[in-house]
Amino acid sequence: MPRAIGANCRLLMLPEETYGTAPSDDFRRMPFLSCDLGAEQPLLDADVLGVGNGRDPAAPFLDTVTVQGQVVVPVDLINIGHWLRLLLGPPITTGTSPNFIHTFTSGATALPSNAIEIGYPDVPSYDLCTGVRADTMEIDFSPSGPATATFGLIAQGSARSGTSAGGTPVTASYTPFNKAQGSIARGGWPLAQVTGARLSYSNSVEAVRTIRADRKIEGADPGIARATGQITARFADTILLNQALNNVQAAFAFSYAIDEDRSLTFTVYEAYLALAKTPIEGPAGVEATFGFRAAFNTTAGSMMTAVLQNQQAETEYA
Repeated sequence: MPRAIGANCRLLMLPEETYGTAPSDDFRRMPFLSCDLGAEQPLLDADVLGVGNGRDPAAPFLDTVTVQGQVVVPVDLINIGHWLRLLLGPPITTGTSPNFIHTFTSGATALPSNAIEIGYPDVPSYDLCTGVRADTMEIDFSPSGPATATFGLIAQGSARSGTSAGGTPVTASYTPFNKAQGSIARGGWPLAQVTGARLSYSNSVEAVRTIRADRKIEGADPGIARATGQITARFADTILLNQALNNVQAAFAFSYAIDEDRSLTFTVYEAYLALAKTPIEGPAGVEATFGFRAAFNTTAGSMMTAVLQNQQAETEYA
């Protein structure tokens, strides 16, 4: 009897027209590294007296269903745009073929939802999660390695089936970014001596639980958006230290670029740095890690944007 293995599993995704209702069109097949999105329904003890002999308990009962988890995906030229759409909403697209510029902006009033199917064809078993919204994103920058992003997801419901609901999946070409193609800028100028950085974004999504016969959540409502992170740099100058000491803001851009027409740039327009120590930990170089928090910038009209340049037309992420 075959057993499920990760190498044969697949992840399909498509936007929903109505929250919690899976679309009937062909889904997109998405590259991914790991995924633990799925339904959990815990058993609770029933401490009822007088239904058995002695101290033995009564039968437990099932509590509310929770459908959430994380997916780790490669940062690539086309598919990452679908995850950014889920996190930030549809972009504004400009440009002409073959160079289109898709600008995703933080703080959207309403967020879209997707249907995501996790397939285990060896069994076979297919877990269709509906009403999926993206709560968080975390992306790391370092000198080497593959570029990946982690998205935290919250769904309304989940249903298992022996057949796929994804139709004939559509697969986009795969062109990954890697960390060697990364760069970080401050105020429009390259920031030197950086050894690592992390950018985190949260929609502060709240699962709305109501009394329902199907035990699903009523919805997943976004709260205050937050962009935070940290920058680790060799202590070679006082640029970041002075910014933290004086509590002044600056714009930071975190980018991956293959060439001038293929890139991904996250920009936080008003970031404030926390004061950091410059510890001496031996004879090697001295590093300092500065945490940052971003705020709404009136000139930019937002807290953060993610700008994706590729060959895909506006309809790709509409």
